[in-house]
Amino acid sequence: MDILMRYGFSIEEIKNMMDSNDELENANDQDILELINILIGIGCHEEHIMNIFNCNPFVLNKNIDDIKDLINKLKELNLKHLYIVFDSNPHLLNMSSNDIEKIYNEKTEEGLSSEEIVDYFYHNIIL
Repeated sequence: MDILMRYGFSIEEIKNMMDSNDELENANDQDILELINILIGIGCHEEHIMNIFNCNPFVLNKNIDDIKDLINKLKELNLKHLYIVFDSNPHLLNMSSNDIEKIYNEKTEEGLSSEEIVDYFYHNIIL
């Protein structure tokens, strides 16, 4: 949890995250740092990252490779500005790349165009 304090989270914020996610005490600082760097790499600023973690503390102990796969899948589907997507819906980070692909295929079968499906991901994914 030291990494969260160094990043600027207050003790109260960390306590609230731990109250929401019992497994957070087992989170590895190195993995959290790598997650922060991944989020910075897609354009997240400090306020985005703080919002994402405060709203979705479960992402803090999600497998880093799964997060990378999810981001790569979203990029593959031409979603741009992922920092906006994750800031507005931090729980999207709990999904897997397979979940994303399944939704994409379902929407394709419904007759939506690629652009409409991308719009769906921006505005309609609610977890």
